[in-house]
Amino acid sequence: MTQPEPLRIVDFSTHMSGPLASHLLVEMGADVIKVEHPVQGDGNRGNEPKIAGISDLHLALNPGTRSIAVSTRSPHWADVVAGVTGWADAVIVGARPKDAVNRGLDFHTLLEANPELVYCVISGYGLAGPWAEYKAHGQNMDALAGRVDIEWNDGQPQTRVGWRSAGVLLAGVFGAMGVLAAVVKRDRGGGPQFVHTSIWNTALWWNWRDVNTWANNDEPWHEYRSLGSRYSMYATSDARALLICPLEKVAWERFCDLAGLDGLRTRGEWTHSMDFGYDDECPLIADAFCRRTFDEWNRLLDEAEIPFAPILTLDEAVSSEHAQLNRVLRGTEVPGGRAQMAASPVQLSSDPDEAAQPELADLPPPPDLGADTNEVLAEVGLDHLVGEDLSGGIT
Repeated sequence: MTQPEPLRIVDFSTHMSGPLASHLLVEMGADVIKVEHPVQGDGNRGNEPKIAGISDLHLALNPGTRSIAVSTRSPHWADVVAGVTGWADAVIVGARPKDAVNRGLDFHTLLEANPELVYCVISGYGLAGPWAEYKAHGQNMDALAGRVDIEWNDGQPQTRVGWRSAGVLLAGVFGAMGVLAAVVKRDRGGGPQFVHTSIWNTALWWNWRDVNTWANNDEPWHEYRSLGSRYSMYATSDARALLICPLEKVAWERFCDLAGLDGLRTRGEWTHSMDFGYDDECPLIADAFCRRTFDEWNRLLDEAEIPFAPILTLDEAVSSEHAQLNRVLRGTEVPGGRAQMAASPVQLSSDPDEAAQPELADLPPPPDLGADTNEVLAEVGLDHLVGEDLSGGIT
């Protein structure tokens, strides 16, 4: 069977959101050219921590891409931008609206090079409003979305240990999704497409349950810890935690039989299919759990087909047989060996059996800065620039 031509993507973005969008597209088979600063690259090449001497972000986001290094100060900048844009199905830009215009990376300018272009811009705070021109950085957008968890230490606020920014990552996910939807729309006769998402908006959207209840009822969504005795965590005899969810009548009856809670077996109201339990049940369930070990409860609950989940550490989850069979890690070459990175959770296949047993080939290693400059210039019809200095005097 003839393989279809890959989707062609040019990534002008830096740091995390745009590079994550293009990385996800690489994982799904796209040919991605990264247009990078001649010294700093895409902003991810020098980050800590290092894995095999390579920045973890560069290793995670850039495998399988091609790199062309050119400065906005170069007299050839506009020609290079037009050349790669004309080659592309879609471009990804990460910039404030005025910065995109200043760099010649705005929608109308790039449309002159490619009248059928899909243009994706990922902004910090959106295209309108008093925050639109704010400088975007890290967790700033989450802070303005009301989603940074803080702790106070000696009178000073600190980000809670273990908290991770949602906006910068989700903007990349939504950017990739928007590109794919826009390509379909264009290819069905819709003409050129403008795709936008902001890091701030995606951080806010991630908490849509709280957003909806605040907007309508002036209150937050439920706290998981207060959902009820039958949707709660309990400690085992060896001080591990298990989450149980026997909310349906059949599951609750099975759980009571297993836990020796005969007096609670018929207690419940299932008109709406689920009963979340009652406060006075908590100590009885807790007493039952502390009589068996973590492993014993895992086995018994699994055999009884009762909804539950052991609370695992990240190391336990990634090291599990389930993770290995589902290929949650994907390899790439590094100096002196091979590194493993989180793989896209999307599986594409014409065979569902193959999708159920994915065999993920290693991605090519991340490119050296500007390693593909001459090859790309020739490919997009800019042969006269091959070998030219595109640094704009930057050293």
